[in-house]
Amino acid sequence: MSHELQQVPLKGGRSLLASYSRAKTRSKSWLVFLPESGSDFRSGARGELDSLVGARIAKKYNFLVINKPGVALERTNRAEFESSFRRARRIDDALRALEIIVPKGHRIDLVGYSEGAYLAPQIARRESRVRTVSMIGGGTRGWLKEELSTASPRERVEYEKRIAEINRNPTERLRWNGFSYATWHSYRGDNTLRALRGLQLPTLAILGARDRVIDLKTTIVDLMLVSENQPIQLHVFGECGHDFTKHWLHVSRVLGRFLSDQVGLQ
Repeated sequence: MSHELQQVPLKGGRSLLASYSRAKTRSKSWLVFLPESGSDFRSGARGELDSLVGARIAKKYNFLVINKPGVALERTNRAEFESSFRRARRIDDALRALEIIVPKGHRIDLVGYSEGAYLAPQIARRESRVRTVSMIGGGTRGWLKEELSTASPRERVEYEKRIAEINRNPTERLRWNGFSYATWHSYRGDNTLRALRGLQLPTLAILGARDRVIDLKTTIVDLMLVSENQPIQLHVFGECGHDFTKHWLHVSRVLGRFLSDQVGLQ
């Protein structure tokens, strides 16, 4: 096996399965990956890291993937996955995994994709070992605002009614557009934007010009405004959507170059 697995105990009797691998030579640098909102297991194998940042940069890093509570190698515990799918809980769980797995005195470069990208700036604000943040396919605003902003004129009235219902009754029992009301409600605030404004760390944002999941225009404007006072690099790939299909090689090159430039991984 090219990676190790560790069950991380969490509050409320929950746990998550972290997957990690160490560099061949001793390294105090960790690339930590925060996955998207799906319930698939993600491996911390070396080949995954090679694909993410390129083999030359990858060899300098230990690699950690923080999977979601309830996600396992073969089957997902849906009850644990759904009860853990809250913004504040996601952040606390990731911080707990970092505390247990990454040794004191080691350095962390945080990379988030989709949901993970929304969370990365908040996690970095609370974890002093983080030295860079990379956001792939993540927006800056609350998820309910983004749903409304990307709705068609025909959908808008129905979306407004549903959002009002979510705010009145943020229950796990009811679902809309793939997530429970409780999950939507937990992601309603502009927490990512607020965290970015006070981050003061080298930050990379990679977006797809055809992304219809996030509020792309608002995200770009937010990042440009924040970059006036913060070290933020923004890359927008044309002909690219939220899934970055056919564009991961380009993502790898940009991310690898960013890390090389910022932390001197030659």
